[in-house]
Parts: sequence; structure tokens; C-alpha cells
Amino acid sequence: MINVVDVPEPGAVQDPFELGLLLPIPGIENNTILMEDRDGNEVQHLTATSVGFKAGGRTAFRDQKLKIDLFITDARFGLACSKYDKVRLMGGGWMIWGATTEVLFNSVSKARAKIRSRGKMLVGHVRYPWIQRVGSSAKTGRGSKETLVFDTKAGQGGQMRLTLTLPNNIEAARVAAEVARRAAIYRLASEEVSGDSRARLEQLATSNPPLGTQDGEIRFYDFPEARWVSEESAKLAPAART
Repeated sequence: MINVVDVPEPGAVQDPFELGLLLPIPGIENNTILMEDRDGNEVQHLTATSVGFKAGGRTAFRDQKLKIDLFITDARFGLACSKYDKVRLMGGGWMIWGATTEVLFNSVSKARAKIRSRGKMLVGHVRYPWIQRVGSSAKTGRGSKETLVFDTKAGQGGQMRLTLTLPNNIEAARVAAEVARRAAIYRLASEEVSGDSRARLEQLATSNPPLGTQDGEIRFYDFPEARWVSEESAKLAPAART
């Protein structure tokens, strides 16, 4: 979902969809990722000032005072940061909290290992079938920030949380609502869902920003039947790209 990976040399990547199932492929330019066909043409570009990642309740990565570029596409929420604090990468990656995570992040397509490298970049994405819930918290006073939060699961109880701090000119509640709306639309087009799950996704597909929060409370949009983070679930796509 998030890690430091090699930046490919120009012309080294042929299919960002197949090579970027679990982690996105960095672009040649700083703070960019390569887009897939299913990302669509209406990509919203935002920024964040800090990022935190917890795996199994433990902090695996945290960095502040950054410029992180964010991308809301038709298929996923992505992020990229070329200037990050390498010291805060605990253990050089996320292989620190059990076999499930080790399998997850070591299973990145072998074809990707053949990419010729020209540096490193911190990148990540949350594919829409993975979202258990996405939420936001508002500023609570002077000096506080608005945050965007994603909860996902790697299987075998491996909960993961990605938290981003947004600059003062971006309303986190509106970002969460837009992610929830696009995620619901994508899942309705990509999965066979019925009954209460379909009704919930149809409701989320018209998401509006939640009511204001107090005391740093996170207000979430909850998704039914979220998939574990895996290469298999990453391939879920509208019929034209399955």
C-alpha cells in the first residue's frame, strides 16, 4: 500500500497496471505516479504535508513537513513523495509485523524487479476494492490540521491505517466524500454485489461531506465487503479491463 520503490528510467515500464498492482509505479518526474487506463481522465490532484502508516496497530512509517502529491482517480487514491526522511523507514520497509505483511509486500510482481532504476520514491495507493472505510477529521483549534484516514486489511487480521495531514486550504471532509463516491461507483462497475451491500454502495455513490466533527473525531464512510489487499483484489476492474 505504501513503500519506497525504484523510479524507472524512461521507457523501462510497459504496463503500469500489471506492474503496479500492490504499489504504484513512480513517474519520471518528482512526486508523480504512472497512470493506468482505468484511472480515467478526471484525476484530482491535491497535496498533503505529512503521512503516517500503521500496520497491526504499530507505526511502520511516519514523516512530517513534506510535500506529498495526492491523486484521486476513477480507480484508486494514490500518493507520491520524492523527498522523504529515509531514517524513518523502520527496517527499510514494512516487513516487521508478521508473515502476512511479508507475503504482501514481497509478492510485488517479479516482472517489476526487471525495471531499471534511477533513484527512489515514496509511493502508495489505496485501490478502491480495498477500502474498509475512509474518513476525515476537522481542525480542532489553532495549530491543528485536517486529516484524511484510510482503513484496510491485509488478511489474517492484519489491519492497516494510512493517515494524511492536509494543508489549510483543503477540506478533508470533501476529499473523503469524493473518494467514497468514486470508490462506490468503481465497485458497482467491477463486482457482483446485491442486497444490502449493493444498496449501501449505491448510497455511497452519491456521498456528500459528513457533518462537522468535534474534538478530533474521525467521521467515516464504511464500505461493505471490502477485499483484502492482494494482487488478486487489485485486478478487480470494470468489464473492459478484466
